[in-house]
Amino acid sequence: IKTTLDKLSKGSAALDDAYKDAIHRIEGQLAGDSEQAKNVLSWITYAQRPLTTAELCCALAVEHEEEELNPENIPDMEDLVSVCAGLIVVDEESRVVRLVHYTTQEYLERIRRTWNPRAQLEIASTCLTYLSFNEFKNGSCSTDAELRERLQQNVFLDYAARY
Repeated sequence: IKTTLDKLSKGSAALDDAYKDAIHRIEGQLAGDSEQAKNVLSWITYAQRPLTTAELCCALAVEHEEEELNPENIPDMEDLVSVCAGLIVVDEESRVVRLVHYTTQEYLERIRRTWNPRAQLEIASTCLTYLSFNEFKNGSCSTDAELRERLQQNVFLDYAARY
């Protein structure tokens, strides 16, 4: 982190170099870890609002073409932080996952076409897949209490339904 902070103070070219180094470290990981990091960074970069750790982990566990969420697919947040090479942080109080600096988002948006061109499509597809789970086929809730319970039991529902 000290090296990155030193680079940050030397201007935007050095900032880009620091982000290129981080991306290079991510791409140098095992394929599954590299792909997971890409997905995490895409979600944080392109989500319509900040996501909590629970929401992000749930979103990452969604498998396309499946009709329910497999709890075994829910990743460990510490592992996600680790594979992202210092580019994300978790606010301990709110449990919101954020990019380490606002310039991180700017950099990731600039390299989107070459690094992860399908990010926004994947996010939309994940939300649609989640909303089509068997859990929700019974329709809407008939009381506020039922809705609150459904939202508590399905942490990603609020985000998927709104965005």
